[in-house]
Amino acid sequence: MERKKGLSGMTLKWIAIVTMFIDHLGIVLTYAVPEPVWRSMRIIGRTAFPIFCFLLVEGFYHTRDIKKYLVRLGIFALISEAPFDLMIFGQVWYPEYQNVFFTLLIGLFLLYLYNRFLANVQPIYAIMAVVSMLCLAYLVKCDYGAEGVLMIYLFFLFRFRPVGMYIGVGLVMALMGGIEIFAVASFLPIALYNGEKGGKTMERGKSGLLQKYFFYFFYPVHILFLTGLRYLLYI
Repeated sequence: MERKKGLSGMTLKWIAIVTMFIDHLGIVLTYAVPEPVWRSMRIIGRTAFPIFCFLLVEGFYHTRDIKKYLVRLGIFALISEAPFDLMIFGQVWYPEYQNVFFTLLIGLFLLYLYNRFLANVQPIYAIMAVVSMLCLAYLVKCDYGAEGVLMIYLFFLFRFRPVGMYIGVGLVMALMGGIEIFAVASFLPIALYNGEKGGKTMERGKSGLLQKYFFYFFYPVHILFLTGLRYLLYI
């Protein structure tokens, strides 16, 4: 079968994790390299989160079991919290800020509720789901906050209307301020998405299972690695 032109979902995942790694490496090297270097790394890293949001929405549409999807995100949110707190705040538990898996979890739960209420012709409850999940993200202080969850919702709402999607998500990035505006760079790979999963099948076999969970485990593992690197640099 001839492959479609453009970028597969697997390619987008690799772009996201590579730019995320560069971003987190920039955090670790803040006091070890000149400011233009680590700041450039942080800017490059802005590409990652919108791609993860976009892929989460695609995953929502293609998963065969949304509840298992939610459970996976929840488990890895808990697994990743201590490594995340160590890297960012230098302590095992910092309750004032939560890792990005919590943002993705809340965003996915929002899509689940919103879709279910609309399917039952209950638009008022769908709107309440959006407001309540945005408030929840704000209260738990997850990475990217309510704006991050809103970004996920806009990718979902305008999935088949790319102009509206880019305008809406771009406005959220602008409202977040600072270097977040550089996240618009993510629009190019997202625009090149060809709708294909890419890579080996994730449905059967050990290789598919490893591929499926590699991207989940990469987050806490690479954070632990970078935390160790920072310890070596500043010991």
